Amino acid sequence: MVTQLPEPISIAVDAMGGDNGPSVIVHGVVEFYRDCSRSTTENVAIKLVGDRDVLSRLLSRSKGARLPITIQHASQVIAMDDHPAEALKSKPDSSMLVMAGLQKKGLVQGMVSAGNTGAMMAASLFALGRIEGVPRPAIAATIPTQNNPIVVLDVGANIGCNKNQLFQFALMGEAYSKCVFGIDNPRITLLNVGHERTKGPSVIQDVYGMLEDSELNFLGNIEGDGILKGEADVIVCDGFTGNILLKTFESIADLVGGSLYLEMKRHWASRAGYLLMRHSFSKLWERLDSAEYGGAPLLGLNGVSIVAHGSSTSKAIKNAIVAACDFYRSGVSDRIRQEISRTIT
Repeated sequence: MVTQLPEPISIAVDAMGGDNGPSVIVHGVVEFYRDCSRSTTENVAIKLVGDRDVLSRLLSRSKGARLPITIQHASQVIAMDDHPAEALKSKPDSSMLVMAGLQKKGLVQGMVSAGNTGAMMAASLFALGRIEGVPRPAIAATIPTQNNPIVVLDVGANIGCNKNQLFQFALMGEAYSKCVFGIDNPRITLLNVGHERTKGPSVIQDVYGMLEDSELNFLGNIEGDGILKGEADVIVCDGFTGNILLKTFESIADLVGGSLYLEMKRHWASRAGYLLMRHSFSKLWERLDSAEYGGAPLLGLNGVSIVAHGSSTSKAIKNAIVAACDFYRSGVSDRIRQEISRTIT
């Protein structure tokens, strides 16, 4: 029996974005080929975008010269504290804009950046455009729970949202959960201060009614204490609330790891106990580690744009590339396009 190879994909990676410098980005790209399964890396080419001289040296040092990695030169860098709109105008040859231009021309099928989030969103909108009927794309983050991972959107792209935008977030979140996590009928919820439909601001109460009347598997409101219990598959909220939620949960891994370390230092019995439980602790750490998910996709665009953390490690970059490949191969954008089209016809 002949095994069919996956469709060839080219992913552009902003090598100059992020807090940790291009060496971490390059190392993450090399790790993608060395650590991931062959079924994941098969027919995947990566284009590093940034200063050619710097990246050539780093790639050679990382022993990645024989891997399917090429370099696209970009002479400018958008800093983390640059104003997004001003940076896009004043730095046309920035690594982020050059990367976005590659996807606009169809030379790559997806892009990843750990750089300035606002600039990444603006560059993505400029290059890819919105799916018809989507006024605002949303950043969809994944949070680990006791059961299935939960998709939360928006987590930072839109500070204030009206009821129609929140309703569309629910549609896009459902499509993402189905395509990427394989959940047949995702449970949709609204993040609120109580389960009652009369709780929360008026916009939440309004979209509650819209979701209740829709064909979505809407369970109602969810409070903060139900998230890690896995009481939903998709949580809808505005970007202000979602970003605070995401950052809070990402600190849990540091809290757990730091607390374990302090306890081990206090007594020899704690160190002995850790050795016996090391495998279980390692599995717990892996579930809580945000680097396992790499980055969050911008939903609602005509293409693939993955936003990684500014402080991303090489492991996070590796997994952000995996996320870009999974997003493209799963056809999330096409599913979103179908769902949005049904609501506006």
